[in-house]
Amino acid sequence: MARNHLLVLWSRFGRYKLADLDRLLWRDRSLYESILFIAGILPTADRPLHALRIRAAVRGQTPQHQRMNVWLRKNAALRRDVLARLRRDGPLPLDAFEDRSIDSWTSSGWNDDRNVSMMLHFLMRLGVVAIGARASGRRVFTLASTWLPTVRPLGRRQAARLATERALGAMGVATYQQLRHYYGLGYYVTLDALGDLERAGVARRVTVEGLPGEHFVAGTAAGDGDRTTLLSPFDSLIIDRARTERLFGMRYRMEIYVPKHLRTRGYFAMPILHRDQLIGTVDPRMDREHGRLEVLSLRLEPSAPRDRATHRAIESAVEDLAAFAGASDVRWAEATPRAR
Repeated sequence: MARNHLLVLWSRFGRYKLADLDRLLWRDRSLYESILFIAGILPTADRPLHALRIRAAVRGQTPQHQRMNVWLRKNAALRRDVLARLRRDGPLPLDAFEDRSIDSWTSSGWNDDRNVSMMLHFLMRLGVVAIGARASGRRVFTLASTWLPTVRPLGRRQAARLATERALGAMGVATYQQLRHYYGLGYYVTLDALGDLERAGVARRVTVEGLPGEHFVAGTAAGDGDRTTLLSPFDSLIIDRARTERLFGMRYRMEIYVPKHLRTRGYFAMPILHRDQLIGTVDPRMDREHGRLEVLSLRLEPSAPRDRATHRAIESAVEDLAAFAGASDVRWAEATPRAR
């Protein structure tokens, strides 16, 4: 279909030019790729905020940071070689580096024995290396000092207030723990910051009928409440599956890793956000050979409206996704209901 960050932007804004995003990333550098939390794109202007997390990694403030720093010390030769190559030769892809590790990185996941990958990953977490380009989709690494401006970390109170306000604005309504679990910015969220925002009238405490716990809401709401769009399975709006189910009443699970015969919604089923409700899922598949987007299934929730206008809004969202993904045609499975 498309990479997650591209789909998230499309869900929020509709079709846009990929060249504009590339310009912001690689020419203007007002955005940058980061792996501080998960792989993603962050505003360069937020680097003073995220520099706090880099400092925590340097100081080894968590067990994960401590393990990383011990491994880095054991593989000082590999670290020196990577940095020397980047200073001498400029931006380089992963396969340009030789594995000179002494102690192999071990894990039960994809990164087991991926020593060069982990070295570059850790050097990015420490703010020493940055992603300076992509070639055929592959990352090209460079020295952060030559790619990004030097910044000073924000004070912890200032960072907590900024991040808490940003997370609350993104989520709209959430408990304190849900704000803490919000990707990236949740790292800085504190109860003290929520108290500051309450006193400033930026946040309010509320109870939500049918939902347990105390919730907070942003003082203002943003966005187009009349829009119908599709959401990536990794979209931050729905990534907290339990919150999604409590708030929207729809049980949703990503089924990419579920055996085909056990799937209920589909391999890449995308939730349908219709106005302010999740009303079902569309499972699309891109047939690049024929330049066609295939809709394998449309599954509506029992409470979803089934009028012609709603079906047409879903079709319009699918057609827009197809155009964004580069498809010239949309084909619906024969058993899939259509607007009449």
